[in-house]
Parts: sequence; structure tokens; C-alpha cells
Amino acid sequence: MSKIFSILIILSLLSTNIYAAEVLDKKADTVGKIKNESGKIFNSLIKKSLTGKEIKKFMSEYVITIDDKRGDGLVTYYFDDKVYKRYKDLELVSEGKWKVSYLDKKLKIFYGNEKSTWKIQPGKINTINIKNKVTSLGKLYEFSYQSKTDYHVSLEEKKIK
Repeated sequence: MSKIFSILIILSLLSTNIYAAEVLDKKADTVGKIKNESGKIFNSLIKKSLTGKEIKKFMSEYVITIDDKRGDGLVTYYFDDKVYKRYKDLELVSEGKWKVSYLDKKLKIFYGNEKSTWKIQPGKINTINIKNKVTSLGKLYEFSYQSKTDYHVSLEEKKIK
């Protein structure tokens, strides 16, 4: 009786493995796509952020265009010494202070009493992880950037017109 029971268990295990192999063979493309997508997600999560010195250099050379979900839509951040200005369609929307934190070397943006931490991750897809003070996890936003000089020229042209 125990031999029959052992044989049945072995057969059931073998049939399960055969069925699983068939499913994987039939869905190899799907499994490959899932692996590729999960790899992309993982890489975006571990993508290297700019260091403190790199942030300061980036801010001195470029302006950042992003929809930061403050209700103004797509805005451009223009960073000067310790002050940033937010523009929408070359019109000043708001301004506030910024600094690079001494301890964690991240960009801190101050807007009234609110403070957020930005991790800037340029690459094929430029992303900024914005974390508010009250939340433990940040949200990932795509951004674009352009030369600060070109944007300043556009601002000056707008003033002349």
C-alpha cells in the first residue's frame, strides 16, 4: 500500500512539473517581457542620483521643466544663488529658497512652510524623486532641462516685447 502511495505522489509531482514546463514554454515571450520590464523598473529605482557638487553644477548650467503637481501644470525652475523661481510660459509663478543638504547631499526645496527633497537622476529618461517632509516615500517625476543661458535669453526677449 505504501509503495502505491509513493508511486502516486511521484507521478503527481512529475505531472505538475511537466505542466509547469509546458506553460513556461508556451509563455516564454510573456515571461521575457515581464523580466525586461521588471529590470527597467528596478534600474529606475536604483539609478544614481547626482551628488552635492553635481547638483550645484547642474543648477548653475540648466533650468528644469517639470509638472511638480502643485497645480500650475508644466513649470520651469530657474535656480539662482539660494533662490529658485518657478515660471509658467515665461511668467513668474512663485519663488522660494533651495539648498543642498550638508548631511545627505540632496537638493532641498522650500516653498512657504513646506519642504521637499529632490533626488535628480539624469539619464535616458530624466527623473526626479520628490519626497515631501511628511511622506516617507517620494514620487518619481519625469523632467526635461535646457541651458540656463538660453532660457534667460527667452525671459529677456519676453520683457522687451
